[in-house]
Amino acid sequence: MSSRHTGRSLALMCLYQIDLVGVEPSKAMKFDWYDKKISKEEKDYAIFLVKGVVENRPEIDTLIKKYSENWELSRISVVNRCILRLSILSLKKEPFLAAPVVINEAVELTKEFETDESANFINGLLDAFYKKEILAKNPG
Repeated sequence: MSSRHTGRSLALMCLYQIDLVGVEPSKAMKFDWYDKKISKEEKDYAIFLVKGVVENRPEIDTLIKKYSENWELSRISVVNRCILRLSILSLKKEPFLAAPVVINEAVELTKEFETDESANFINGLLDAFYKKEILAKNPG
């Protein structure tokens, strides 16, 4: 498993705790709840993602609402919301990562933590977001 994938998984778990339980981000990012060894690279990447989502959450949530087509944010499962948040952050703030890689990683995380049906939803929403918000504004 790549360190970037592990970092995303850790970020997802942190965001889940923050969203569902209301854990303070600084406490969640200590990773004392995680029982496996974490490399510095994995931890740093997870912290980058969590901080980015926390700092940009209102903007990111507005984008999720825009592209979720008749789904209220509250109707989207916590796991799916967190995956969408960290993936939209990556698409916006990590232009050096190819969009298909980010979207595929989101789909894989969804299959790991949710369902195949959810993976289709995540894929469709992120693809629409990327094409209309990133690609259309930065062609070529």
